[in-house]
Amino acid sequence: MKSIKYLAIAVLGTALLYGCRGKEKLFVNPNSSGSGTPSTQLTEVEVATINSYEGDINRTGAIFVQHMAGVDGQSVETQEYAMTQSNQDNNWSQLYANMLNADKLRKNFGSERPFYDGMAEILIVMNIGLATDIYGDVPFREALQGAGNLAPHFDPQQSIYSTMITMLDDAIGKLAQPADANATVPGTDDIIFGGDVSLWTKTAYTLKARYLNRLSNKPDYDPAAILDAMSKGIQANEEDCMGTHDGSNGQNQWYAFLNARAYMRASASLVDSMKLRPTDLRLYYYFDSSQSGGVVTGCPIDQTDASASYYGRYLAGDISNALGGDPTVSTPMVTYMEALFIKAEVLARQGSPNAAAALNDAIMASCEKVTQGAYNGSDIATYTNANTNLSRVMYEKWIAMYGQTEAYSDYRRTKLPALTPNPKASIPTIPERFPISLQETNSNPNVVNLPITTPVWWAL
Repeated sequence: MKSIKYLAIAVLGTALLYGCRGKEKLFVNPNSSGSGTPSTQLTEVEVATINSYEGDINRTGAIFVQHMAGVDGQSVETQEYAMTQSNQDNNWSQLYANMLNADKLRKNFGSERPFYDGMAEILIVMNIGLATDIYGDVPFREALQGAGNLAPHFDPQQSIYSTMITMLDDAIGKLAQPADANATVPGTDDIIFGGDVSLWTKTAYTLKARYLNRLSNKPDYDPAAILDAMSKGIQANEEDCMGTHDGSNGQNQWYAFLNARAYMRASASLVDSMKLRPTDLRLYYYFDSSQSGGVVTGCPIDQTDASASYYGRYLAGDISNALGGDPTVSTPMVTYMEALFIKAEVLARQGSPNAAAALNDAIMASCEKVTQGAYNGSDIATYTNANTNLSRVMYEKWIAMYGQTEAYSDYRRTKLPALTPNPKASIPTIPERFPISLQETNSNPNVVNLPITTPVWWAL
């Protein structure tokens, strides 16, 4: 099954997987390095984290926010919001495997290697952030205790968010230490940044801005803190935190899913919106037009139109070639364009006269990123103070965050853009959360299951 291709190399200590309990053979790796070295452990955690950011969680979110449409197989169920707990077993187990293995790296080697410690801490935040954003309250404080605690309690999302911010600050401090404070330092084993601690630091600050901005509905929303974090975060597309791939065992998961199960096509909601500006060339990077005479078509939300366009080279490579794409394509996880859209949102909420400029910068960064410099978006980045508001910022961010789970979180937080739920779906609204894993529900008496129509804490 190509959609879980990374899992065989992602897990170091499978016996510790409380979400798995040793029952799911997909997570057993006979070639695991066990306690390993800091290098092998860092690489394994990064590979598995990339998979979580590219895999089923991301595809599901893309359908919910109408970037894509499910037209066949299990993707039709997603299109109809028919989520089951059993479908979450792999997602849940891998997220916690990633956290357990990153924590093991910290415990085994972190005291003498602050760079490894800081990177592992950021990776834990990336995984628990994804977990709590899609599931709501989840185990965290007790989740890294391994085999000694098979029934961890669920932490409130509010407390998880507080801990995440603290961990990012701690990681930033670890990465600020001198290189000679480390017994060994990361290099090529860091497949994301090649051991560049300055880029990890910028990623940590941008993640901090992301999670602080997630609190926009809460009394402790702090615009100044968000802008301060952003000023120290990612400052160019070239500094983006990307999911990297070697094309063999480490295949791009969008590519792998397309070649194994072409169950998803372009959504008419996104395609039709982008066609309102015919010069927006991102459309032809998001979706493949080679099989339809250069035309991109989308599937309506209440249909399963298998003639709609496939997703294309931005996520999976040029699918018109013999490979049907490119397994080495890198995909975005934490980016400069996201940071600029966060800045534009903060300024728009404040009514700042600088919001329009920030929004235009964000659009142009997106266009340049998506098209690899072929199109700078200056013809569509024309917002002024008169027409810049929160609704326009979130609309443009929805287009730009194509293929990232962040778009799903943004929609649930702001209800922008005003998407129309699938009228033929099993529930009348776009799901507000994913259901808790069935394996976890059956084995942990502390599980808290809520309907998928119940918003997570930060969305209220």
